[in-house]
Amino acid sequence: MGSLLEVMKTPDELHEEFEIRGFLGKGIASGIPDLRAENEGWFTLIEDVNELLVRTAAAATNTVKTNSLAPEAVAVRIVLRSCGTLQGVILMTERGMVAEGRILTRSLVEDAFCIAALHDNPVSFLEILKEDSEGSRRLQGKFILAQDMIDKGASRDKLQAAIDALGKPDTMSPKAIAAMGPLLKQYLAYQRLSDDAAHTSARSLDRHVKSDAARSGWCYKWGAGSREENAVTLHHAVLASLPIGVAITQMLKDTDNNSRFGDLADRFQAMPPVGVI
Repeated sequence: MGSLLEVMKTPDELHEEFEIRGFLGKGIASGIPDLRAENEGWFTLIEDVNELLVRTAAAATNTVKTNSLAPEAVAVRIVLRSCGTLQGVILMTERGMVAEGRILTRSLVEDAFCIAALHDNPVSFLEILKEDSEGSRRLQGKFILAQDMIDKGASRDKLQAAIDALGKPDTMSPKAIAAMGPLLKQYLAYQRLSDDAAHTSARSLDRHVKSDAARSGWCYKWGAGSREENAVTLHHAVLASLPIGVAITQMLKDTDNNSRFGDLADRFQAMPPVGVI
């Protein structure tokens, strides 16, 4: 059994100061061009998707002037959230931060589920969104009471009354939301991203273990991801982002940008295959 940290085998300069500053070290920053070059096609595609998504979102903020809970207004906010999330994936992946990029990719897949459900079933989705908010507030309030985080008296009674008034609303189920639109098959990727990166699971922790060839011992592993790992992350981020762009442009009848997302989808289909998560 090993006891030393082993940095993954990549160019030496990539890991200058790694054991002091980790992914914030100068070596990682100087290695970004190399990591991008390894997956030049994927980075070019995802940058183009990001640019079009941002352009679409900016146009939508200028055209959608309605009630804040109208489906179109909610859709614009989902897209604004997605833009930041997608950019986070790019920033993490160009540094070889596999788990961190995949955590954000999982969030992007969830955004795709939501806007697809909003597109196909706006009334039902908005009711679920409202119930989820109320359900979250109820659970937080119950936790505060159960842990005696508020003194007895008027304040505690007021909180209890607010909890009672909420009833028992349901919290949102990502699988149920995915089933409301055409993206249910992507729920498998969502599950794998959860197990691989988002949750503290046996699989996510195994990322930091390297066994020797004879499997008679092991050492700790930490460092930039491989070309293949980064390609898989970028693949799933693009796969989630495209339906987000298609949904918002269809809802807002933005035919020009909808056509451009179609062109990007054709490019995505022509990309080389990647591994599985």
